[in-house]
Amino acid sequence: MFVLLGVTVSLDWFLLLYCLLSMLVETVWRSLKPLHVAQQSVATILFGLRILPLAASLIVTFALVVPSFRLMEPLPMHEGMGAIPLALGVCALLLIACGICRAIAAQTRTTRAVTCWLEGARPLQVNSNSTATFQSRRESPPLIVVGLRHPRVLVSESTVALLTADELRMALKHELEHMKSYDNLKRLILACCPFPGMAKLESAWSQAAELAADDAAVSNQRDALDLAAALVKLSRLVPKAPPVCSAGFVAGSVSERVACLLEWDEASKSRRVRIRTWFVVPFAVAVSLLMTVAHRPVLTLTHEVTEWVVR
Repeated sequence: MFVLLGVTVSLDWFLLLYCLLSMLVETVWRSLKPLHVAQQSVATILFGLRILPLAASLIVTFALVVPSFRLMEPLPMHEGMGAIPLALGVCALLLIACGICRAIAAQTRTTRAVTCWLEGARPLQVNSNSTATFQSRRESPPLIVVGLRHPRVLVSESTVALLTADELRMALKHELEHMKSYDNLKRLILACCPFPGMAKLESAWSQAAELAADDAAVSNQRDALDLAAALVKLSRLVPKAPPVCSAGFVAGSVSERVACLLEWDEASKSRRVRIRTWFVVPFAVAVSLLMTVAHRPVLTLTHEVTEWVVR
């Protein structure tokens, strides 16, 4: 009974925190106006907001709820569980199962599509030696990065015939930037975080990721023009939408991407603020110290709230 109640309480906390934080993120993210911030940083911020409910709920559940229940719940137990905590626990299990099923389905669809595209494909000789690049059939997407642990770049026969050497080089650089940012893995993680109303935030992140890859691939105005030309040409070849765990070259708002490339300027790029990931280290250290000092009172408060939830 003790273990069952502990699992139920942990699931209840996870569900409530996940839903509350998801609604909060869904409400406030549109008000963020990251002016003069590099596109890579914008993409990082949006992705961080999207996974914040899941990450924060897991941390609070395992760092506070589970320890407070184990240390402060008396044995033997004389209290039972109400219908509401049990119902919340079942909903939490359904939410977790939904996320796992979405991720498995996304990866399965991607694997099937890639297997089909690789039939009859042959290696494509390009300047980049660090990534496997294949020329696929005309029916495959024009240009796409697939795979998580061992990513590969697929270039269709139509793309090779349509683009000039410089345009193909820039398009491949764009896809390599997606690989460096682990965007395929991020898409799989997003599939694990189901919540209604998050489609616009995910779309905003996807667009920011495309703009970030464009920006990182370009080093001068000539590169920007070649990349814009490749984007315009390949936008006419796009078939149906690519699977979830892949990064297609023609994605997001093509018109916005082309406009940004045509307006690209090295001086403005250098003035943009880049928010590094290690900027959060001082904040994380401060929170860790605070939790260490006030750990016992926080556990006590958590247990009191848990008692109220269980009743």
